[in-house]
Amino acid sequence: MILTKNIEFKIKDGESMSSNYVVSLKETRNPLEDILVPVEKRIGYIPGDTPVLPIFFYRILGVEGDEENDFNIYKNELFRLDEQLTGYGRYVRFDGPILTPQNNEMSYFKNFIGSSLTQDISALKKQGNFLFFNSRIFYGHSHYPVIHKALQQVLELFLKNESFVNTSKMETFVVKMLIWLQRILPKLYPTGQSEKDIPKIIFYGDIKAHEIYFLIFLSLMGMDILYIHTEPAKEQKFSQIDPNDTFSKRMVYSNSFPLEPFPLEAKRVRKKTVTYEAKEEIESFLYGDDVGIFKTRQYEAGSTKPITLRTTHDEMKILWHEEAKIRPEFQVKNEIVYVPNLFVKVSGTYEQLEDYWKELFELKNTVNTVFKEKVDFTTILYSRQEMYSTSFIFDGNGLIEKEKLFKHPVYRLGYLNQTVQDFIVGKMNELIKSDMFLQEMTDDLRIKILMTIITMDKEFLRLVETFDFTGSVPKIVIYDNKPDNFTENDIILLCFFNLVGADILIYTPTNYNNIEVWINRNYFDIHQLPSVQFDMEIPEDQPKTKTSFFKRLFKR
Repeated sequence: MILTKNIEFKIKDGESMSSNYVVSLKETRNPLEDILVPVEKRIGYIPGDTPVLPIFFYRILGVEGDEENDFNIYKNELFRLDEQLTGYGRYVRFDGPILTPQNNEMSYFKNFIGSSLTQDISALKKQGNFLFFNSRIFYGHSHYPVIHKALQQVLELFLKNESFVNTSKMETFVVKMLIWLQRILPKLYPTGQSEKDIPKIIFYGDIKAHEIYFLIFLSLMGMDILYIHTEPAKEQKFSQIDPNDTFSKRMVYSNSFPLEPFPLEAKRVRKKTVTYEAKEEIESFLYGDDVGIFKTRQYEAGSTKPITLRTTHDEMKILWHEEAKIRPEFQVKNEIVYVPNLFVKVSGTYEQLEDYWKELFELKNTVNTVFKEKVDFTTILYSRQEMYSTSFIFDGNGLIEKEKLFKHPVYRLGYLNQTVQDFIVGKMNELIKSDMFLQEMTDDLRIKILMTIITMDKEFLRLVETFDFTGSVPKIVIYDNKPDNFTENDIILLCFFNLVGADILIYTPTNYNNIEVWINRNYFDIHQLPSVQFDMEIPEDQPKTKTSFFKRLFKR
């Protein structure tokens, strides 16, 4: 679709374009990424006296992938796109129905509509060049010519599709388009700002017929448009108005998820790894465009989001020693470090116990690691009176109010770097909002989360303090050879450190249940070894591996 427009348009400071230009509807395989490409860098852009401006207008319907994790990945893409477009500055997002114009707005605009609206409808359809839009409302705006042209075209489409259109219905349509436009123009064309690129619009969720016409109207003015819905069946009105995809393109995925509110924060996701081929290949990512080289504690004032990897047992042993920045799926976006971490229970043992002890000792003796030889390892350092004195610290949503916590007598972490304190509070609130626990999130559990974390042993606290988000990943290793189960406080600490981005490894030679009865199975993996051992105490030192006579004979 190619449409001629008139507008005074600037691509970058000091470079003005002709008042005549052509808008072309462009196709892409990835509209969520390509909408961020500046118009002058898009294939199909032609500068000159009559430049060609490639724009995107896509209806993105459904979700790629049929698992909840796929849906969360998709929501994270929308969240990050919204953040980027917000920073871009010429952007409006509609999360559903556009507010209907008020009576006073309607009356004001109708006073300026030209008298040609009262002429015969059939003659108006044939006219080809409507002259009704003589409003002085937009005369002072540099984009008046293109507003005029685009409104003429969208009105032609409206008259073509709608039956029994009378003057009143047409007048209401035109006025509604202009009122909606007037509301968003200050955001799309801020006064005093250079027009570095074309405006962007996202409409998310259920949509009505007039709102579809409005999006078409904006695209005809030369704006990038994305209409997004997670249920493909809900876009029937769009297909009725634009059945041949003349004004927009469709990207339809086969999987449908019930529509949720537009994502306002990043979601927990899990990513599967491909077979780990070689350590050197992973390390090469360090110098790739997507990772780069980072300064020490570069993101200290930021935060982390764990990407808990699904791996084979052999992959787990290799990744255990790798820094965050060279693990698969590592990335940094908007001061948030997405840390690929491990949460694994190893059930049973190898048939050769020497191999089992060798693995356990190798993994528990890594740097920045806390090792516990039994469950019920959390020290309770608070009284019930202290515990319940913190109930007023929580807000109406059950989340911790940071400033109230910092002033409470039970809080003894004020000596820490402020970024560490803020990080800890943020992770406690993430844990409260999460679905990691199999038990219900009650007021008592919220208070226990708070008290357990702010009174944790120093060896655990130092895992947080020393964590350079892009570097060495903190680790917790637990050996559990008894029928005794974790305590609630143990589980709180483990879940907290998973959200921090730490690696957690639980060795259970007995095959007994432990973590399964506390934590949602989606958050950790179980690696099953071939043998089972009971009442097997961990040796003080790693046993030496036995070598056969023939191996000793031929060893050089």
